[in-house]
Parts: sequence; structure tokens; C-alpha cells
Amino acid sequence: MNITLANLLPHTITNLTQREIRILRFFIGVLFAIVLAYVANWPFAFITPIFVAKFLGSSKGKLSFKKLVAILLIIVSAFILGGIITRLLLPFPIVFILIMTLLIFWISYWNNSGGNELVITMLLVGFTVIPMMGLLHQDIAHIFTVGFLFSCFVSLVITMLMHELIVDKEIVNDNKKLEENKLTEQLLAEKPERVKFAILSTLMIMPVMIFFFAFNLSSSVLILAFIALLAQKPDLVAGIKGSKALLVGNTIGGLVAIAMYNLLTLAPDFIFLVLLFSCVVISFAQAIFSEKPMVPLYAMAFTTVIILVFGATLSTSDADEKFYTRIVQIACACSYVVFATVVASPLIKKITQA
Repeated sequence: MNITLANLLPHTITNLTQREIRILRFFIGVLFAIVLAYVANWPFAFITPIFVAKFLGSSKGKLSFKKLVAILLIIVSAFILGGIITRLLLPFPIVFILIMTLLIFWISYWNNSGGNELVITMLLVGFTVIPMMGLLHQDIAHIFTVGFLFSCFVSLVITMLMHELIVDKEIVNDNKKLEENKLTEQLLAEKPERVKFAILSTLMIMPVMIFFFAFNLSSSVLILAFIALLAQKPDLVAGIKGSKALLVGNTIGGLVAIAMYNLLTLAPDFIFLVLLFSCVVISFAQAIFSEKPMVPLYAMAFTTVIILVFGATLSTSDADEKFYTRIVQIACACSYVVFATVVASPLIKKITQA
């Protein structure tokens, strides 16, 4: 017999609606991930609450154990391949750039063909951040790889536990899910322009990547990572409206992070930090599971909040400088993607009208 949180909580809590259950699960899971990341503080621990929020912020049902294991294996493979490419090809810049261009194009093509968003994210991080870390030192790239993979593993475990403890009331019917999958495949099959969209995404990423490698800008790797991820968003490639949404989402996250950071400078206490995060998490949870059209913006904003606040509060020195430097870096990434979208808009119109 499965033991769920519903068996342990008062009867009134078990009468929560589906939306309230998801908000509760998101709140408990993400807050637990935040506290764990602060207490354990392993390398790149802030990745854990980001991915827990990504998993638990989905309206889809829980992932099966087999699928979780498959995702973890794909993540490990992506990072291992990224490390191998870094070690073997980094001394040969031209060959490295050519191989990276082909890889970025393949990832972008898969993304526009309905590939798993998380796997695509991991592949992009593995093929962009690890080589940049390798420019500094191979040991730094190794530390990043181990820390990132461990954070992913912890986030998958937390997600699985939260779904087991706080179970959805509504279970998606397998036949309905099969029909939705067939419809998705049919829609994707009717989009021959996905090759061209993949080319556009590649053209957005590669100039920045070449620029970063040419001038050894390893300290600004966050910009490269953001650009690589944002260039894969279908709503961004679709036009200027999505680019404005990108700026709005990250602006919301930046403003919330600034407010949190200023409050924490007044009361630098761990208990206060947890309470402050509790208010922020529950607020974003209610927004993410609402019916508002701005839901994707809230999810994006929450990721920005975690990156900025963790980066500042875990710094031992120059916290103010690092905090605002990260804000500038994220703003630069957003601005570049918006600029690239504006420049490419005539070509995008030709593609969509073809």
C-alpha cells in the first residue's frame, strides 16, 4: 500500500483541488531544495531548486521511474561528451568551432522537432558551459560537471519523492495521452520549416560563442548559457512579441531578486532567508499554476530570482558587485536575443509565410 501525504494530513487538506495540490507540492519541494542547497552548499547547488521548480512547475503528471533514470543517463552522457570534446578539440579552434556548429544545429533541429526540453537544456549546457570552463582549467570544468550532475540527480530524487508524497487527484488517461501525442507528432510533421528555424537558432548562438572563445570571456559564461537556452524558445523565434516577453519575465525576476537582496542585507539571518524564500516561492507557485497568459514569464522570473539571490548570498566577498554583475549579464543575454530576433525577423516572416 502506498503511503502518501494525504494519509498523514488532516482531512481538510486532503480536500484540496488539483491546482492547490500542485501549489502545495511545488512549495514544499522547491523550499526543501533551497534549504538543502544552502545547508549542504556543494558546487553549483543552486541548480537543484531551479530544476525542482522546472519539474514540479509542470501541469503534466509525474514522471515514471524509468523516465527519470533515462533523463539522468542522457544528462550524464551529454556532459561526458561535452568534456571529451573539450579535451580533444579545444586545442584545435577551427575544428572545434565546426563540430560545435553541427552539434548546436542538431540540438536546435531536435528542439523544433519536439525534443524533450530538459534534455535539450542539458545538451546545450554541456556543449557551451563546459568548453568555456575548460578554457580556464580542466579541473574547473571537472568540478562544474560533477557539481551540476549531482544537482540534477538530487533534483530528480526530490521531484520523485514529492510526487509520491503529494499525489495528484486527477490522473491523465493513457488513451487521451496517446491521442495528444499523435496530434503533436502530426503537427510537427506538418512543419518542414523546422530545419530553417534550427539554422536561425544556430546563427544566434555561434557568433556569441566564437566571440567568447576568441576573447576568453570565461567569467561571463552566464551570458553564453542564457543566450544558448533562450535561442531555443519557440515563442522567441516566432517574433518580436516573444522577445518582449523575455525582457518582461527577466525584469520581474530581477526586481524581486533586488528586493530580496536588500532585505537580506538588513537582516542577514538564515531563518529570515528561509522565511523570505517561503513568501516568494508560494507567490510564484500561485502565479505559475494560474490560468493567466503570463505563466511562462513567472517561471522564467523565478529562475532568475534563484540564480541572482543564490549567487549573492553564497558569496564570501564582493556580494554586492557579484549580484549586480549577474543582473547586467542576464540583461545582456536578453538584449542580444531580442536584437538577433529583430534582425532576423524579415527572414522569419518569409519562413512562416512559405
